[in-house]
Amino acid sequence: MKSMELSSVILQISFLTIFGKMLAFGFVGPEERKCKYLRVEKLLKIRCFDMNLKEVPQYLKSSVEVLDLSYNRIKKLKRSSFQPYKNIKYLLLYDNMIQSVEPGTFSHLTSLQEIDLSNNGLLTIPLELLQLPSLRNLYIDSNELIHLERDLEALDRPIKAPLEYLNVADCGLQDIPDLGILPKLWHINASMNPLMDLSIDRFANMCNLKSIDLTRTQLDQCQCQQANNHLRALSVKTKFVPVCVETLDPSICPLPYNFTLDSETFHTCKTSVAKAEARNLWIFVAGCCGGILVVLLLVWYCIHRKRKRRNKKLRAAALQRKSLVISPKNAINKKEMEFHCNHNDELLCCDTA
Repeated sequence: MKSMELSSVILQISFLTIFGKMLAFGFVGPEERKCKYLRVEKLLKIRCFDMNLKEVPQYLKSSVEVLDLSYNRIKKLKRSSFQPYKNIKYLLLYDNMIQSVEPGTFSHLTSLQEIDLSNNGLLTIPLELLQLPSLRNLYIDSNELIHLERDLEALDRPIKAPLEYLNVADCGLQDIPDLGILPKLWHINASMNPLMDLSIDRFANMCNLKSIDLTRTQLDQCQCQQANNHLRALSVKTKFVPVCVETLDPSICPLPYNFTLDSETFHTCKTSVAKAEARNLWIFVAGCCGGILVVLLLVWYCIHRKRKRRNKKLRAAALQRKSLVISPKNAINKKEMEFHCNHNDELLCCDTA
């Protein structure tokens, strides 16, 4: 009897151990491990963090705006992966195993403002991301982007994405990616890349640059000096710019201003910034004028409605007013007057009471 009880206890312990391991390695389906629904600054966030998912779940609310799928085991993004979720603004996919992205995966995410694809197995940037009209922040660091330079040859420039923040750290890059003119880009993180073939003229595409991270790169002394001189000319924060060991003579390492700050590309970038600022100003002015017009129309409508109500009340009061009382004298001669008026249209008939 005791041996049977002992066997039962052992079986229970074994079952609990196996079940715990199943939970740890993700053998329990998504029905048992639910994604969490949150509200972040009035945005609907769904957090499917560290659930050992192998693909993007299709059972979530379609109105999701912040989708966190980080720390999972997703290897491939399909064209249909985000088809139900067209309102996504922030997409977190870092620390997965993503190696391939089917064309059209992101093309319908026109509201996407930020995407984090860092720490995956990507060999290039999905170029359709660069054509999204709202994408401001792109994190694709810690990927081995060995095919990026080749794929960028097919990139349509200027890109439509209004990139402001770009992180391509630790991607094995020999040079800063040539994405064309980026008039709104204010920060780029290219740290932990070799950058041995750094082309200083790439900086001409980034006329609004405010800070850059070039730490732990393999820039030679001249490239380091040129980068520093160019960035200082733009009043860029040089906190993250590598400190050059020695200052080289301009004859050995010429200043890059003749093909950066004075280049046609840089002036085109500046012109596009000025046009964007002018357009934003006109939009602001038009918005203010439109707002004032709406307020005036509302005021006029309220006054008009108030007058209409007052006139309605006056008409109602007039209809409810009692008829004039006919004097006894006129009451006696009333029939005679009516007869007289009905048979003599040329005379003016009136009450002489």
